[in-house]
Amino acid sequence: MMVAAIAEKVETLRWLAADPVATAETGRTPHRVVFRDHKACVRYFAPAVATRPPLFCVMPLINTWTVFDLAPGRSVVEALTAAGVPVYVLDWGRAGPEDADTPMAHYVDTVLGRCLDRAVRHAGVEKIDVLGYCVGGTFLAVHLARAGAGTEGSRCPVRRAFFLATPIDFHQSGRLARWARPESFPLDAIVDGFGNFPKELMQDSFRWLRPTGVAAKYKSVLDRGGDPEFRRLWAALERWNGDGVDFPGATYREYVRQCYFDNALVGGGWIMDGTPVTLAQATVPATTVAASDDHIVPTAAAHALRGVWGGPVTTRVLGGGHVGVCAGAKLPAAIVEWLDA
Repeated sequence: MMVAAIAEKVETLRWLAADPVATAETGRTPHRVVFRDHKACVRYFAPAVATRPPLFCVMPLINTWTVFDLAPGRSVVEALTAAGVPVYVLDWGRAGPEDADTPMAHYVDTVLGRCLDRAVRHAGVEKIDVLGYCVGGTFLAVHLARAGAGTEGSRCPVRRAFFLATPIDFHQSGRLARWARPESFPLDAIVDGFGNFPKELMQDSFRWLRPTGVAAKYKSVLDRGGDPEFRRLWAALERWNGDGVDFPGATYREYVRQCYFDNALVGGGWIMDGTPVTLAQATVPATTVAASDDHIVPTAAAHALRGVWGGPVTTRVLGGGHVGVCAGAKLPAAIVEWLDA
């Protein structure tokens, strides 16, 4: 038994040495781009037969969209299309130095609005269900509020909203909230110096939220490395996690100041492009889903939507971490259940 266990670990180390992350299968579900707006695009994943209403998904600006398409058998979009859901994914693209001065209103109002409208037109519906993940959910919530989604006279083509691991009460964000305080976080110096907030600094920040995380990660590989399915998912997650995107500087400045410093989605006072940001102005029904082991967006930070949203809010918790919740079968099942409700 001991000899076999040692041999398995040696073989796992050989597998790691071969750099499986470089060849991990992420973003492989067949789809096509149906709209482009500068660097952003809308990716359409078509089911064999559409038996459920279409869904428009907003990904975080700071990550690639492939977190919803990690690997065959571990893909949110693959599972949803198999369940008959036409899926549209907003891919923001990658910010460059030329985007450093782009204000947050451009992404929240203009880009998101155009991509949403195009998905609705492509789907041939009057209103569409929407989903936002992490920061993508925060952007979506702000967009829906500024568009008055659900209020009389609003032209916003949204029927319902599903927010996944979406921070709303940023002062409930645990260690991140303690770090991102105006007296200790030199926001203006960082943005003035770098232009865009570098993806490497973002990744380092997330690693330091759990200092023992790297050691635990490789221990799990040695413990479970003999399982081919575990290997495949581990490599896919590592590839996605290492493929960060720079945060456009002006947008990052406003995001941190309004959300982390001032907690303005809860306390108010946010003026974006001359107009107040008030989540109570959105009245479409919303569901906010937290991950049980999320150290980036704890349950209290996500479920705070219930106290500030203008429409009815349902709360739910799914097992998993901030990223791991996207890799299992529970999330697609919860989305399908929500679509059918």
